[in-house]
Amino acid sequence: MRSIIFASLTTSGEFYSLLCALIWAVAVIMFTSLGRETPPLVLNLFKGTVAMILLPPTLVVLGTPFVPTNLAWTDWAQLILSGIIGISIADSLFFASLNRLGAGRSAIVDCLYAPLVVLCGWLFLSDPVGWKILMAVALMVSAIFIGTWDPKADPARSDPAQTRAGIALGALAMLLMAIGIVIAKPVLNRSDLLWATLVRVAGATAFLGLGALHPRWRAATRRTFTPGRHWPLLFAAGFVGTYLAMITWLAGMKYTTVSVSSILNQTSTLIVPLLAAVFLRERLTWRKIVAVSMGFAGVVVLNVDLAQAWAWITGLAHWLTV
Repeated sequence: MRSIIFASLTTSGEFYSLLCALIWAVAVIMFTSLGRETPPLVLNLFKGTVAMILLPPTLVVLGTPFVPTNLAWTDWAQLILSGIIGISIADSLFFASLNRLGAGRSAIVDCLYAPLVVLCGWLFLSDPVGWKILMAVALMVSAIFIGTWDPKADPARSDPAQTRAGIALGALAMLLMAIGIVIAKPVLNRSDLLWATLVRVAGATAFLGLGALHPRWRAATRRTFTPGRHWPLLFAAGFVGTYLAMITWLAGMKYTTVSVSSILNQTSTLIVPLLAAVFLRERLTWRKIVAVSMGFAGVVVLNVDLAQAWAWITGLAHWLTV
């Protein structure tokens, strides 16, 4: 019986997608704690370095070639550009937003990622788009407004300018992540996902390494990369937030549909505020609960066939009343 259950879980895309959401939620809490002392660019560089240590051995174990023969140099260039935009710049902006908003409110802004991916796909790849994205965006913009604006907030304990900056940085980060995915999409369709991830991370880490040479970041980089008591949490965050989250995300995409996987991945926005309340002592207000629920609803609207969903709900209701 145990072997049957284990076999079903290891080939279940839904299981991996939910596991990815939980893993990313835990990583966000770690990154929030680390962001209090480590600048966003340096934190991003460290997590990329951890990924670069772990990814090559993984490719060797899986027998994935490091230099595919069916790809041109332009494909490599696309992936590197995608990594610079979608990882180097976007993740650094995300960490900067996280520092200003906290984990709970940042989770609300992160809901913009899904509709922005669809919007960028429509603009640059001619993917079809309709009323769903308009409804999803309306829900998510409303969620951000409800979850981040508090008319009764104590001015002495809150900084409206920091909140606005955090929202702007977070929204820009989600947009750049979406653009990065759209740039990489044509190459991803004809290459191994793990190999493509390695190339994106390598390009991003090299770009961040150049940025870390700037006098503004040099001292923080030296301090962060010098072994000390801060290393265990840094390595754990890089391992969990980059390596494990990526592996479970790929497994979810492999074993179930993209729509189902996307919805289940987005449940991290429901988990993050709960973990933030427990481990970071962030207040879990009714506004946050409503906002997170609205943001998640926007993701569901964007990915679910509403006619099928309604038919399933009415069928279930009929079955329960018979």
